[in-house]
Amino acid sequence: MSNFNYEKKLEHEKAAEKALMEDDFPSAFYHVAEAAKFALALANQCTGKLREAYMSNANELMESVRMADVAGMENVKRQIRLRMIDPLQHAEEARKHGLKVGGGILLYGPPGTGKTFIAKAVAGELDLPFYTITAADIFGKYVGESENNIRDLFAEARKNPLSVVFIDELETIFRKRTGDIHETTQKVISVILQELDGVKDGKNPFLLLGATNAPWMIDEAFMRTGRFDVKAYVGLPDLPAREQIIRNAFKHVEYPVDEDAIMYLASATGKCSGADINGIVQSIRQTAFERHADRYTIELFRSCTQHIAPSCNEETLRKIEEWERQNEITRE
Repeated sequence: MSNFNYEKKLEHEKAAEKALMEDDFPSAFYHVAEAAKFALALANQCTGKLREAYMSNANELMESVRMADVAGMENVKRQIRLRMIDPLQHAEEARKHGLKVGGGILLYGPPGTGKTFIAKAVAGELDLPFYTITAADIFGKYVGESENNIRDLFAEARKNPLSVVFIDELETIFRKRTGDIHETTQKVISVILQELDGVKDGKNPFLLLGATNAPWMIDEAFMRTGRFDVKAYVGLPDLPAREQIIRNAFKHVEYPVDEDAIMYLASATGKCSGADINGIVQSIRQTAFERHADRYTIELFRSCTQHIAPSCNEETLRKIEEWERQNEITRE
């Protein structure tokens, strides 16, 4: 068992409790989701009763996260509701229209934009068990270990009448099959494709979501109908969203924050993700503390934002747009 995962779970649980006491709900939801992620990591490293306990803990944490907690992203949420949530919550009406739950949704876009949080919110909205699959969960050191890990992970998910399976960082698992790809990766891709057979027909008792920052690196076999046939772009926050992120980040600061400072920062962070913006605000608050400032002015903001370095570079955005053109994908 990893002490790191256990310590991180406790750290985020404590941070969530503190945020709730301060009525800082955006931060509380974030830390709850992170605590659930580390609880799932612990479950995947354990067996027997201990595994069950961590799985139960993770699912209890996820019950607190709902789609309404996802700021903005209305088009993404609409696609998810139409494909996964509404047909389950209004099953009889969906049946009359010949609709059923099936297929998978690929969440793609720059890093730090909330793709993992959205996937967890789906499970929370439907009160379903949530399973995360990463490269670290799959690839092993011994011959055949990786393939067995995959089968075990999907077998665990199928023990439930219905669950949410989320495959994170898809590009690290489902790389395009070329001549130089490792034999183990080739086998892993083949086994996962077998496990996903029947998703389009609703034969597998799980909802499938995946996330990637680099969709152009993923094997095309996973983009077919019934696998990740719905592609939802999770992009950088627009100006109103950036402004709201900044206001939320200063919600519990007791010193006044000048309006022109907020608008300056919202305008200056056009290429930043929500995670980037929260990091910048944290730096501003630390600087104000160090300087014993009793007011957050535009001058203070400017002095702390001389060298904004977004986690998403222009090259990543260009590659995403090129991949969309090649695959005739239009953002909704």
